[in-house]
Amino acid sequence: MVDKARIASARRWVAMDIEMTGFRAVEGRSIIEVSCVAVSPSATGALVREACSWRINPSCPLNPIAIGVHGVRAEDIADSPSFVEVVGEILDFIGDDPLVFHGAAGDIAVLNQELAAAGLPRLSNPVVCTEKLARQRWPEERSRLPLVAERLGGTVWQRHKRRRQRDGSVIVTGDYRHKSRADAEMTADVWLALGGPG
Repeated sequence: MVDKARIASARRWVAMDIEMTGFRAVEGRSIIEVSCVAVSPSATGALVREACSWRINPSCPLNPIAIGVHGVRAEDIADSPSFVEVVGEILDFIGDDPLVFHGAAGDIAVLNQELAAAGLPRLSNPVVCTEKLARQRWPEERSRLPLVAERLGGTVWQRHKRRRQRDGSVIVTGDYRHKSRADAEMTADVWLALGGPG
């Protein structure tokens, strides 16, 4: 259940996105990238963003289909730290602030799986899912993050535009080359556009 009062009163919230070795829990999934975008008001009331990203070596194979989605290859993360080595930094960054995900259930499940493997407690932060909010607003429409951003129009979509070519390659603008960071930024934009605190 979403703690609406705690979310509404928060002075800071964190949009997050993670990339994984695969998609299905039964096949096993491990985190390879975590990005966070914290949003809070300044003394003047303007919104301030602070972002952090971590690449993680899962010490297991990556699903080729997942590589096609996020573009992270085994050689890209071969020298990256393990989840255990960076989890303290991630938890320090998010604190107990509300977390905003697009597709929260899957990301939270994998984060809690990794936390349990590291001997740490589950996340207890309030969680908002922009995918659920989009489905409530547009029940007949698809709810993938770029499609929701496009539907909201304006800078939300233009900042993160990507286009798949006939040969399967992708032309991107903005930060989309670093997918988890771009998706965390896009999730923050979508949450604000959908009426989130800001």
